[in-house]
Amino acid sequence: MPKVMIIECSDEEADRLVEQIKSIIAEPQYQPFRGPGKVYEFGSLRIDQPKREVTLHGNAVKLSHREFEILGLFASHPNQALSASFLHNAVWLHPDSEHGEEEAAAYVRSLQEKLGLNKSNPTCRIVEGTCAEKKGCCFTFLVD
Repeated sequence: MPKVMIIECSDEEADRLVEQIKSIIAEPQYQPFRGPGKVYEFGSLRIDQPKREVTLHGNAVKLSHREFEILGLFASHPNQALSASFLHNAVWLHPDSEHGEEEAAAYVRSLQEKLGLNKSNPTCRIVEGTCAEKKGCCFTFLVD
């Protein structure tokens, strides 16, 4: 377990640090995938982690590194609410940015746009709200 030593900080900074530590401890631990990875198929959406490729209706979808990592998290946790804090801590190497949750949310919106997940009748959706009584974004797959 890593140790943290605080030499000097204001009360406000200490309170913020304590809240960040509590949120990290409360989140499920995730290490970005290493090694071969998996291939996920959700209808016409195919996520090939070993090749780092995503296709939709057989067409390649160009995603940034972080978009791909976030999509991989959603694919490996279907129907589970993943908070922006969890996504940020899992994908960013140094997840201590003040605007980390907003940045993660922006990447989720970008994924929704690129994959057409916000269209009126998609096969897959990333839904903001509550899944299994937990707040966050939830990747759902609709079975025909």
